[in-house]
Amino acid sequence: MKKKGPYIKHIYWLTKEEEQELREGLKGQQVLLKAAKGIMCTPLDRLNRIASVAPSVWSDTCARQGSWYRASGKNGLYLVISSFELPRYREQKAATITESDFVPPRRATREEKESLTQLLASGNRAPAEWRFVGDIEKRIYLRWARRLGSDVDDYDFLYLSHTANHANFIYPRFFIEEHGGIVPYSIDRSAHLCSCCVELFQVLGDEFERKLVAPCPGATIFARLKPDRYLLVEKA
Repeated sequence: MKKKGPYIKHIYWLTKEEEQELREGLKGQQVLLKAAKGIMCTPLDRLNRIASVAPSVWSDTCARQGSWYRASGKNGLYLVISSFELPRYREQKAATITESDFVPPRRATREEKESLTQLLASGNRAPAEWRFVGDIEKRIYLRWARRLGSDVDDYDFLYLSHTANHANFIYPRFFIEEHGGIVPYSIDRSAHLCSCCVELFQVLGDEFERKLVAPCPGATIFARLKPDRYLLVEKA
């Protein structure tokens, strides 16, 4: 059996014209640029060699979570996730993602999560759409949390964890220090997270040279990432 190579993904943000140019260029090399459908995390799967996420995908299955993208400076751009580098688009590269052996020194308490969400509210940084969660989505996230080994039965706890985790990549309170800089990390286990895509793809926290991001349930289910196995995001 062929041994798996190391996990690596190169992240690019392209205009519509650049994405089309890339698609045609790869076609000439007999390489298919896949188009993500419905959900933005599937290109993180090791088996997906290279894929593109159109702006509209952020408003499909995960429309509420996609509000972070729509409120960012990347709104309207195409996301390209590749297992190999694209030298022609070096200037458009946002990050490199690899697997890490990082184990967090500790996770956030409820009180610390509440403090982080208050920081987010006072800075008015969360998109308005993020706050409105339907009953079906609540049930899905509770079911996913239990699937990943949590016994949580309170969606409010999950929402607090989801929101505080995003806040930590805006107003870091949980981080390690390396080379004179801080490296924010996800503040809870995978079962209690949501939309790790916004950190992995540099929608949030792109000012930091390095981040450590745990996959959310969606990424473990739809992209087959390992629960609680942190990913190192290094700014290009």
